[in-house]
Amino acid sequence: MFTSKMKIFNTLETYIKSKSQPHTRDIVVAFSGGVDSHVLLHALSNLRIEFGFNLHAIHIHHGLSQYADVWQSHCKQVCEVLNVEFQTAKVELQNSSRTSLEALARDARYKKIAELVPEHSHVFLGQHQDDQLETFLLQLKRGAGPKGLSAMNQTWQAHDLTGKAVTFHRPLLTVSQQDILAYAQQHQLNWCEDESNQNTDFERNFLRHEVLPVLQNRWPELAKSVSRSASLCAQQQDMLDEVCAEKLSRLENEDKSLDIAGLLELSVTWINQVVRFWLAQQGIQSPSLAVLERLLPDVLKAADDANPILQWQTWQFRRFNQQLYVIKVQDKVEPTSFQWTGQEQVVLPQNVGALQFESQGVSIDNGIRFNLAVGDILIELARYGKRFKPVDAPHSKPLKQWFKVWQVPPWKRDRVIQLVQNDRIIGLFIDGKWIVSSELSETTERRMTVSYLP
Repeated sequence: MFTSKMKIFNTLETYIKSKSQPHTRDIVVAFSGGVDSHVLLHALSNLRIEFGFNLHAIHIHHGLSQYADVWQSHCKQVCEVLNVEFQTAKVELQNSSRTSLEALARDARYKKIAELVPEHSHVFLGQHQDDQLETFLLQLKRGAGPKGLSAMNQTWQAHDLTGKAVTFHRPLLTVSQQDILAYAQQHQLNWCEDESNQNTDFERNFLRHEVLPVLQNRWPELAKSVSRSASLCAQQQDMLDEVCAEKLSRLENEDKSLDIAGLLELSVTWINQVVRFWLAQQGIQSPSLAVLERLLPDVLKAADDANPILQWQTWQFRRFNQQLYVIKVQDKVEPTSFQWTGQEQVVLPQNVGALQFESQGVSIDNGIRFNLAVGDILIELARYGKRFKPVDAPHSKPLKQWFKVWQVPPWKRDRVIQLVQNDRIIGLFIDGKWIVSSELSETTERRMTVSYLP
């Protein structure tokens, strides 16, 4: 029978061998100072010579506890004793909901770590089998499906946090907390105890202290059984994702919108699955089932002349030209008109962006060139009373008609930047490019070039 020491060493050895890549020589431990991450760091420090990897540790200072500075100093001292390169950083949390504070701190911690480590780094986390049990039960309480009941993935990518390729690992998910504590005691490790872990106002702590002792007393193997269930749910979700990816490839357009006619050929269940997958591919958290159930009647099957909006949190489902879009909720842009007075840069109101004005040095491909001597320049937003005649167009039309011709979605129209000279639109900035007026004159030598800054 393996001792706790041998079980943890064997688990890590097996995991590292299975994940080893020739170009990967660095492992970073997310080191909180608690017993789980301390055991992980200590065990890896004993394996680094055998496997030939460099070992690093990062400690994130949340500032939530009065002992945060003490924990930071403790982690630094531990790394000095183990001869492990140590790095620390602070994050600031602003939150009024106590029940979501743990999630807020966790997300901030992972994001900061992903920012600090080099591209293609491998970050090891100390979560174990009992943590997996808690996560599974919390997801069960929330009514999650296979994806949620997969609980914590053993490996996951952090692209959605920073855009950087960083891989997070949880190599101890098959190891019990009892084995971790036994290892720590055997090696006489000293670790930090977070006093907030005793606060049962937090859901996870309530489970840990009030519920799990009763369940595990009745069913000692519960954590192992739930771990297997989570693994089976993860396998089911992987199969669902494979099918969803195939279906999505036939529905998704270059601008990430979905073909509604194609969606409506699917069953309601598959519509929900594909939409969830579509959102996940864009790093967007899926809405509740109640919101998804409104998608079909309220948006996909709305009247042809309707402009439906289905909103959850900071996102909206929108429909245009028989395509389904998901967009960030935007503040309404009020009609705006103001004169350019010679600044090099103009920051536009309501987070629309900025315009850069230069007398030379900007390629015409990146901007629009105008004659300063011809007349003053006005910058306008969300004003549609003028007509416009693009280059090579036979006739001018009201701006709203051009939006229909160009199929500009309603939510983008208020953010179209208009440059106006002598009460005529000389250029429009739409979807990352300038559309120039046929009436734009370039006969004088005194010219300026204006380009867009996001």
